[in-house]
Amino acid sequence: MNFVILGLGAFGTSIARELAASGHQVMCVDNDESHIDAVKDVVTLAVQGDATDRSVLLELGVAKADVAIVAVGENFEASLMMTAHLQSIGVKKIFTRVFHEVQEKLLDLMQVSGKIRVEALAAELFARQVSNRAFLRHFGVDSTHAVVELLCPESLVGKTLVSSQLRSEHRLNLVTVRRAKYNEQIAEAVPVIAGLPGPDFVFQAGDRLVVYGLEKDISQFSS
Repeated sequence: MNFVILGLGAFGTSIARELAASGHQVMCVDNDESHIDAVKDVVTLAVQGDATDRSVLLELGVAKADVAIVAVGENFEASLMMTAHLQSIGVKKIFTRVFHEVQEKLLDLMQVSGKIRVEALAAELFARQVSNRAFLRHFGVDSTHAVVELLCPESLVGKTLVSSQLRSEHRLNLVTVRRAKYNEQIAEAVPVIAGLPGPDFVFQAGDRLVVYGLEKDISQFSS
């Protein structure tokens, strides 16, 4: 997918790195040169510019993005201005970071459904990690389904996807696998996305499985 991230504080930078590592096209816009330098070698395009200026967004082709994320900090006015510009140029999916009730109410009036509450998300993830240490990352889809990244259990190591009976026995769908691969340029192992695993894919120790299914089935599989 094609993502645009406006604002490269700690939150925006982390999102940019995660999306890029997952193989997505990521464009970042921030007015701080040091923030741009921190991600320019990781993302598709990093541009120093004023994202509150509608003409800048148009010139960069932001309107073509599948998803735009307004990740700025507590600059209330800038956040709303960026969101309004994204709407006006026709971006279909917009997610805006929310800090307080007034901002949330204004976004509701603007009919922005994608509101990001970072503190709430962090609390939810921490609670799930504490209760189930196998979970590396957790993304709730609705009240009963989730996408979860977890360490490959020992029982799967050496098995193929088809012989693991992940879907037939555990009722889980394997989305992809993150596998460490040695990078000679930086002299360390980095996670590499395995794409969409086929039936002959063989699980290895240390693999990070990204699975989709019912919360209860994921918890049972990883316990």
